[in-house]
Amino acid sequence: MEVLGIDVGGSGIKGAPVNIITGELLKERYRIPTPQPATPEAIGEVVKELVDHFNWNGKVGVGFPAAVQNGIVLTASNIDKSWIGIHID
Repeated sequence: MEVLGIDVGGSGIKGAPVNIITGELLKERYRIPTPQPATPEAIGEVVKELVDHFNWNGKVGVGFPAAVQNGIVLTASNIDKSWIGIHID
C-alpha cells in the first residue's frame, strides 16, 4: 500500500510516496521551505504543491508539529499560533 507521506517542519515541508508496509520511499523526497509565517493557509498551499508535484490522488499522511486531540490543534510548535483551535482533519 502506498501513501504520500508529508512532514511539516519548522524549516521545511518534505514529501515522498511511501510503501507503508516496508517504510521504503518510492520516489526521491521533495522539500519546500516552510512559509513564514506558517499559517494554516500558507502550509495548506505547500501541501497542495507537494500533492501536485507527485501528481498524487491517493491517501496522504502528515506528520505535524503540534498536539492534536479529536482533530483539534492544541499547541503550535514551529508553526504559527493561529493553528491553535483549528480542526485539522
